[in-house]
Amino acid sequence: MSIEQHSTESVTAYYPTIHKYAQRLLRDPILAEDVVQEVFTRYEASGRDVPRDRLRAWLYRVARNLVIDMIRKQRGPVGTVDPDLLPGAAARYEPSLLVEKKETVAMLLQELNQLPPRQREVIRLKFQEGLSYAEIADITHQTRATVGWLLHEAMKKLRDRMTRGDRA
Repeated sequence: MSIEQHSTESVTAYYPTIHKYAQRLLRDPILAEDVVQEVFTRYEASGRDVPRDRLRAWLYRVARNLVIDMIRKQRGPVGTVDPDLLPGAAARYEPSLLVEKKETVAMLLQELNQLPPRQREVIRLKFQEGLSYAEIADITHQTRATVGWLLHEAMKKLRDRMTRGDRA
């Protein structure tokens, strides 16, 4: 795998997505900004020798590790997902459908937050960040098979709880 220098523009193009990821985890835009600045500082300090095909996963992994470090220092849990950050154009629905959708999203988020931390994390990385199994495996230091299993188990639990209304 050859290592190519990345242009400054190609790396900084990831800034908004890394910031949004950190903000979702921390639920604080100022702390998220600190994380992102540190991610890019570490990238520069690395001599920019991250393989091109692994750059995005490398940036996410560094952000994740920095967030974990912050949380450990604060001794608090990773924040919950903000429903406003979920994809979708809610404005195109009728008011009654918006209320129903909002209730469903709230239930889903409540169930998501009941999942074990590893399952919750892979769900967020896959569906909120749009990362591949390989990228998630690289970020979380898991195998692709483990990522697939974690996603499968998490989706199965969410599906069962949402369809049965089982909130235990």
